Amino acid sequence: MYVDYRYYVNTYLVNRYPLIPENEFSFWEKQAERELDHVTFDRIRKNAYLVDENVMDCTCELTEYLYKQDRFTRASEDETMGILSSYSNDGESATYDVSAMKEKYSDSAKPSVIYSIVSKYLSRTGLMYRGV
Repeated sequence: MYVDYRYYVNTYLVNRYPLIPENEFSFWEKQAERELDHVTFDRIRKNAYLVDENVMDCTCELTEYLYKQDRFTRASEDETMGILSSYSNDGESATYDVSAMKEKYSDSAKPSVIYSIVSKYLSRTGLMYRGV
């Protein structure tokens, strides 16, 4: 585990309200860890000394992204997530525009967003280097 819940809340969020509940954090952190290991060619997993503040913050942001992406995928199935585009009061109906969120949270956008997050934190560390 690269990050624990205490680091997520106290250091990464600087005591702001956490997006991810504590009972779900371990699962999503593990998913973020897998994505991070994939992009860094398992360098961090193989050498625990490489886990520094950049890796930990990157893991936190990836964890939040994966959590939000899952929530978007689930909510977009019943179309109740997004920007309210129209509402009818008498019949109590609402229409939501999810197009803006699809750009970031769709399954097709997921790989590029993950790479972008990892690159933001680790592009200058050599951990993403593909060469020999």
